[in-house]
Amino acid sequence: MEGEPWGEASVTFPDWKGTAQLDERKTVPWRGLVRRVGLDSEQWQVVGFSIGGGEHGYDLRVYAAPRDVWEKRASDDNAEIEVTEFLVHKVDPLAVLQEMTHVFELNMRIRGLEDRRIRVRARSDLPSELFVDENFGPQED
Repeated sequence: MEGEPWGEASVTFPDWKGTAQLDERKTVPWRGLVRRVGLDSEQWQVVGFSIGGGEHGYDLRVYAAPRDVWEKRASDDNAEIEVTEFLVHKVDPLAVLQEMTHVFELNMRIRGLEDRRIRVRARSDLPSELFVDENFGPQED
């Protein structure tokens, strides 16, 4: 089979790893990602998107299946879905993310923590002084 699998985000040297989830807006003015990027909704079904880049800006990529491929997928739940990756030009990916979002959360962990549990013991706002003794009690060396 031609092509390459698409899945988890990946960078060459991952200093941070994490997860993201998005609850898409259902209210106006949002009309859906397929319309926002200019795809014909009768010909394409968007199945994913990615925002990537770095120091020089970000790109928005949309992954869409032809409508007939999308409709056939119901007959075989385990079959791969073949998509086209579209690089979307002349958009601010972060603005599109904000337009489409009802609720969004991105959680990143620093490299090396693996699957260790993290417990939030105090909350504060920045900028402010962080008083370790007041938040966690006296720290013993």
